[in-house]
Amino acid sequence: MSQVRIVEQNYFEFTAALRAAADSGDRIEPREKDRWKEFVKEHRIQEAAFKSLADKKYEGMQPVIIADSSPWQGYYLYTTAEEAVLKWVRE
Repeated sequence: MSQVRIVEQNYFEFTAALRAAADSGDRIEPREKDRWKEFVKEHRIQEAAFKSLADKKYEGMQPVIIADSSPWQGYYLYTTAEEAVLKWVRE
């Protein structure tokens, strides 16, 4: 069975990767229901658990998915107010 880790990422590198994903159409927002559900299901992301853990550490975390083939691919929670990023990683 695979293990899950929540990994802090560099905020400024993340924002650059997020911009690149948006430019290439690989950024998925929660309002894109079908794409969002497909990615979450495929990668077995436990959104509620992740959000609950993240909210204990930072306030105002927002979800986003980078769905490209780079090392940045994944499900993230981030906050611009605290310049913090957490990534869901299943090993």
